[in-house]
Amino acid sequence: MKAVVSLDEFRKNLSDIVSIVMYGDQTVLVRKHNKTGVIVMSEKEYESLKNPRKRFSSLKVGINSSFLPIRSDQEFPRKSKEIQKN
Repeated sequence: MKAVVSLDEFRKNLSDIVSIVMYGDQTVLVRKHNKTGVIVMSEKEYESLKNPRKRFSSLKVGINSSFLPIRSDQEFPRKSKEIQKN
């Protein structure tokens, strides 16, 4: 879940925001002049984004379970277009 706070709110509530991010597993977007400039996230979330293997490990399981295995000697069916000669 993402929360959005202004820079002033961030300054005033820094300790609370850090606690929410660390223990509540929440991401906080900090806005300055109505533009998001900083994202505060937990170390766990940061590490998962930094390491692509961790980031896509759950995706790989989903993909592998939804496709049938293909043997290496098996060819894909192809549609051939016949060229007509005039």
